[in-house]
Amino acid sequence: MYYKIGIDVGGTNTDAVLVSQDNQIISKTKQLTTLDVSSGIENALKEVISSADIPTEFIKYIMLGTTHCTNALVERKSLNRIGAIRIGLPASKAVPTMVDYPEDLKELLGKHLYMVHGGYEFDGRLISPLDHNEIVEKLNSMKGKIDSLAITGIFSKTLPDQEKQVAIWAQEILGDDVKISCSHQIGGLGLLERENATILNAALQGVAAKMVEAFKNTVARLNLNSHLYIGQNDGTLMSLEQVQNFPVLTISSGPTNSIRGAGSLSGTENGIVIDVGGTTSDGGVLINHFPRESTRAAQIGGVLTNFRMPDVVSVGIGGGTIIRFQNEVCTLGPDSVGYLLKEKAIAFGGAEFTLSDCFLAQGELTIAGAMNSELLKEKISEKINLAFPRIVELVENAIRTEIEKVVDKLKTDAKDIPVVACGGGAFLLPNKIDGASEVIFPEHLEVANAFGACIAQFSSEEELVINTAEVDEQAEMEKLLVKVESKLLENGVTQDSINILLKESMPLAYLPGVFKLKVKLCGDLETN
Repeated sequence: MYYKIGIDVGGTNTDAVLVSQDNQIISKTKQLTTLDVSSGIENALKEVISSADIPTEFIKYIMLGTTHCTNALVERKSLNRIGAIRIGLPASKAVPTMVDYPEDLKELLGKHLYMVHGGYEFDGRLISPLDHNEIVEKLNSMKGKIDSLAITGIFSKTLPDQEKQVAIWAQEILGDDVKISCSHQIGGLGLLERENATILNAALQGVAAKMVEAFKNTVARLNLNSHLYIGQNDGTLMSLEQVQNFPVLTISSGPTNSIRGAGSLSGTENGIVIDVGGTTSDGGVLINHFPRESTRAAQIGGVLTNFRMPDVVSVGIGGGTIIRFQNEVCTLGPDSVGYLLKEKAIAFGGAEFTLSDCFLAQGELTIAGAMNSELLKEKISEKINLAFPRIVELVENAIRTEIEKVVDKLKTDAKDIPVVACGGGAFLLPNKIDGASEVIFPEHLEVANAFGACIAQFSSEEELVINTAEVDEQAEMEKLLVKVESKLLENGVTQDSINILLKESMPLAYLPGVFKLKVKLCGDLETN
């Protein structure tokens, strides 16, 4: 018998679950997220371990889902000093690097941005060869001034050799302490969005390194010898080394963990998951146990990117959402009291009427320190100047309307599908929703995010561009599958658990006979 622990660090709470090898929850906890984050993780680990009373040597794996990178980007904190090289002159110079970045982020990151000769046309023809002297000059000008470097080439997604060569020269000149991000490993085909994603990845590498070190130290302090993994935004796991190289892939891993966790807890393979927190409700689609990937360009911290992200729709409905009335018209949010609920909500002597107040007054929610429900009903009625039953009716109708909009946005056809509720604010969701075949409230729904991190599998993916006039498509696809499978086995995945998540061959526009092959496999970690 072995056990594993899943942890999800949110803005308000750090949730943790201790799970048996057959994915049964043994213990769970919600702890306040601390300023240093590590203390909150340590508190959560201590609580689930002590509650279960099991020998710590049987805890084989610990999986962490974290908002470290997202928060660093949104708050503009702890980002690396970066340099960026775009390979493409004399083309592409009309649109500067970081042209569409928010001004504050551009000011923070945009001190060492260079364009050099090189790149390819859409059909593989060379725009211009690399100029070694030109590139060495740019690299020398950055030496000692940057922590990480982003390299992006025109059409490098299909022909990455120039990016790889510049990376080799950069490592020789800048040294091993400077981390290098190459765009062909991160984003899609579009140049500017791919360059943006690569710059963000480079900026987050220092944050990722500190996060990994803190995670290791926290686990070591508790004398645990577990294998450590981090959740990524496709619902699978990354090694600690991968996280430090590709930290941008952890962004939006929180909603992904919730989608996976709620699906598993409810036994739902395909459906919609709505995760209700203190400020927002995030809806996502579950397809064959995994979150649906967004086809839209993702905006992160105000920056447009084109790397993979879960398809999530958010609405301002949460436990702390402020309710306003004008006559009998009810408006929800979009602002929220958030973690200040116990200071600002009516139930705790505050002045703001929140969704939690409404449900506390009905007796459908219990929070320590809240006033008596009958007194709370009186206070709410006085504030709104309506009878309490009418207030409840209007609030519930407003919630249902907003949630039905989310469901409608996420559905791809008119067929009714299951909706699964999760998160600490799941009590807000109605029992019936138009467009939903049923609304499911699974057991342990409040820790679905941590459970999602805990049940995640390890994954690996690769893509390759081929010309079918030169090579056999089927043979190349088989080689790619073997390569990815080998990577999984190297990382401790069991052979018989490996599944194909994605296997696609996509023709590239304007390139006759040229196809992009992409495969993604996942599997369970070893159990012995």
